[in-house]
Amino acid sequence: MIAVMTTKSGGGRAGSGGGTDRFQLGNPGLWGLANSRLDLVLSLLTVVLVAASRFALLASGPWEWDETLFARGMLHFELAAHFPQPPGFPGLLALGHLLLPLAGTPYRALQLVSALASVLALWPLAVLGRRVAEPAVATSAALLVLFLPGPWLFSVRGFSSMAAVTLALWAAALLVGGLGGHRATAFTVLLTAAFLVRPVLLPTIALLWLIGVESIRPRRRVLFGAGIGLIAIAVAVLVMVRLEGGWAAFVEPFVRHGSFHVDRLHRNTRILAEVGLIKGVGGPAAAAILTGLSAIGLVAWRRRAGARVAVAWVAILGLTAAQLVMLQNRSYARYAVGVQMASAPLLAGAGSLVAPPLAVIGFLGMTAVAAGSSLPLLREQHDAVFGAWQATVDAFHRAADRGWAAVVEPEIHVFSSYQWTLIEAAGEPTPPMVLSPRAPEPWRGIDRPWLVATIHPHLYWPSLTRSQRVYAGVSERIKPLTQDRFLSAVLIDNPPLPVGRWWTLEHRDDGLAFMWAGPRAELWLPPVPAGTLVGLELRPAPGADPLVVEVSHGGGRFGLDGRSDSTRLWTRTTLDAVSEPVIVRLDRGAGYPPGGGDERELSVQLLDVVVRPRGAAWGGRAATELERRGLGLELEGGYDAEIFADLGRGVWLKPDAGLRIAVDEPGRLELLLAAPRPTAANPRIVRDGTLAAVSSAVGNRGLIIEIPVDDEAVGAGFIEFELHSDRYRPSAGGGSDDRELGVVLLGIEFQPERPTEGWWNEPPQP
Repeated sequence: MIAVMTTKSGGGRAGSGGGTDRFQLGNPGLWGLANSRLDLVLSLLTVVLVAASRFALLASGPWEWDETLFARGMLHFELAAHFPQPPGFPGLLALGHLLLPLAGTPYRALQLVSALASVLALWPLAVLGRRVAEPAVATSAALLVLFLPGPWLFSVRGFSSMAAVTLALWAAALLVGGLGGHRATAFTVLLTAAFLVRPVLLPTIALLWLIGVESIRPRRRVLFGAGIGLIAIAVAVLVMVRLEGGWAAFVEPFVRHGSFHVDRLHRNTRILAEVGLIKGVGGPAAAAILTGLSAIGLVAWRRRAGARVAVAWVAILGLTAAQLVMLQNRSYARYAVGVQMASAPLLAGAGSLVAPPLAVIGFLGMTAVAAGSSLPLLREQHDAVFGAWQATVDAFHRAADRGWAAVVEPEIHVFSSYQWTLIEAAGEPTPPMVLSPRAPEPWRGIDRPWLVATIHPHLYWPSLTRSQRVYAGVSERIKPLTQDRFLSAVLIDNPPLPVGRWWTLEHRDDGLAFMWAGPRAELWLPPVPAGTLVGLELRPAPGADPLVVEVSHGGGRFGLDGRSDSTRLWTRTTLDAVSEPVIVRLDRGAGYPPGGGDERELSVQLLDVVVRPRGAAWGGRAATELERRGLGLELEGGYDAEIFADLGRGVWLKPDAGLRIAVDEPGRLELLLAAPRPTAANPRIVRDGTLAAVSSAVGNRGLIIEIPVDDEAVGAGFIEFELHSDRYRPSAGGGSDDRELGVVLLGIEFQPERPTEGWWNEPPQP
């Protein structure tokens, strides 16, 4: 924000060595050239440059929670749901509604508000800078701050900072020229508008207003503007109260939201380089340079405008910076835009101490450097789509195309809520959307296949069809200017949903995943037809109480001793479950802390989940005993599981190995093999004494060998064969490994002869 003391109305010289005050807000000229036509042309080119840098590089979509909350609030205002969050930002939403017919969507309207405000900030910054410097110096200093990373990056997003700061700058520009006549009223109205756009700036705005009011004589001239401001604020509050449903409903979100933020203040960063005030200008070095120039400029302001003006600068900027450091998240660069923008007149003051051509060349050179470092950030924000936003967009289309439901995490619910509400407002149908069972709200349940949009994939068991799409995070160069949250997201097709008390997904030393559940937990499996094979690998936490496992839709009820080892339970659903989930209930009287400082009340460890409808493709890794049990694979002639570079988890087979795989329908079995060895393996599949398949192409990257599953194998319930390979002994090359090796078994896949339609045969996503 800006704090300046008024000059006498009409102006004159700004002080020894300063620029002229003949520039008026209605005059579009920026550079103060003697040739007014040339000044106008050059000013127009300057405005076109700034406008193009904003409107041509609007962000591709929401990149943060708060700006989506603003857009969501334009569709349906509800403070309790943070649409938007308290204090409501009524001025910003009003401006958004004004531009909504042009923009088409609420978020784009808010982007246009911010971008337009950034362009309009040129004139008040020029007015303020001319208070102590020549016009060209003031304008070049304004360009410098407009192309700093923070002010530029956040001018193309849907935040409130840029619009509020620009309104306050216009008020300060009026103050520079004196508050005679109707200017006093306009001054108060502009500050009222700035407050309504971003109410959290109240302390700074109030201080600026008091500084301006001090110069107004007689005092009664303040009353008309103050009356308009109070009426505008009252109307805004009453509208919000009505929309919220009464005063109690209006006040309660303020109390809750304020308490939430106060409780989190202790988490604020204490690392200087991570402070938003510093990150927003390009880092510690740039911040040091700009701070030094601003301090010099403050001296120039004191000399040419008086000590009271300098004190006002210190008070305004000091108060604003103190708010950023003490009362808000100091690492968020977007909060610091006001201070960075307000530094332009101080920079102009520093430039006034040297010859104007030298100052202009210096500022424009610094602008070029700042723009060069900022442009890649703007291009990434313009070209790339933020992961959490893209995940919800894809979740909508994927769920709508397949008739599924979308399960979303609370942290990204605002993105999906905005997306769904926007489409509903257009009169288009939307797929069901429910909050994750991990949300604090009660689990609503679900009645169809689902996908999960999450930023916490470790809270879920992997997709039953191994179909998962990862949305990568942002580049390291733009990351400091984000809020360092929601940077990546994952879209998971039909994972089992942990309902109740579950802990995060963990991995054993061999890479296998597992999850711990507490007493009375549930695992929801997507709807499947009757006759679906359900397999669970469970290990009770050691304790006295037995574990009771109940599988819905005719899956049965099982009891496990509380001290038993891992056990695989196999069952088939007998009741049609096409439109309802299969619910696995894990009931135990108590949980048992494992000790060693771990106080979690653990009930049962989930090690594997198998859901295999008839006509479904299935398969997976086959390196460990647990994995092979889940695939119905018995192996004779293998070593321990290993991790192979570029191949993942696998198991070395001996030159002569036997495999037996449970099957219950005809189709095609695929073996994924590899031979990371210096000699050819020449694997051969022998079935019933007959050579069934031969391959000499197995190498480090792996090969699929197909084996038909015929009716005879189905009748027997399994297919059995031998896998022979040429022998290789690593110790023959001088090593200590004297094993006899054949090939590496990585995994198996089964493709049914008559696949049936359903989520279980969806092709995996990348």
